[in-house]
Amino acid sequence: MRHRIYLVAPALLAGSARALASESEGLGGLISLEPGSILYTLLSFILLLIILWKFAWGPIVKGLEKREHDIHGAIEAAKQDREQAEKLLQQYREKLEKASGEVSERIGKAEKQAQQTIEAAKQQAREQADKLREQAKQEIEASKEKASAELRAEVAELAAKVAAAAIGESFDRDDQLRIIRRRLKQVENGS
Repeated sequence: MRHRIYLVAPALLAGSARALASESEGLGGLISLEPGSILYTLLSFILLLIILWKFAWGPIVKGLEKREHDIHGAIEAAKQDREQAEKLLQQYREKLEKASGEVSERIGKAEKQAQQTIEAAKQQAREQADKLREQAKQEIEASKEKASAELRAEVAELAAKVAAAAIGESFDRDDQLRIIRRRLKQVENGS
């Protein structure tokens, strides 16, 4: 920025000298081209440039440079903020993908565990049904045996009474039962 001012100052100086020369012809003697007045004009102009440089251009240039610096700083800060935002966005995306994967994995585990629980419950129900079935069979067999034993005892007693009445002799009860049981076994064995 300062380089531009160094280029502008000589151009202004040359331009003012020409303007003074051209005006001096038209103004008729108010401004003359005498060496003393040119020197005085140049000194006044240089003094004006120094004053402007010190009190006007300096602060203006400093303000512009500060503004330029602030703009560059703001641009750098914006770039850094953007990079940081992109990093955060990427981190959030990674976390989201990770969380999504974990959720899917947990759902899969829960479904697998539920399936295992269902299978275990089915197996337990089958085993319990088999136990109940076996218990019922045993109870039925026990009832059959009991009924068969009671039926045999009644048949034996009835047969003893019939036999005693038929042969007219009386056997004692134990003898009758022994004979009847032997005959029943022969009948059961098929002989």
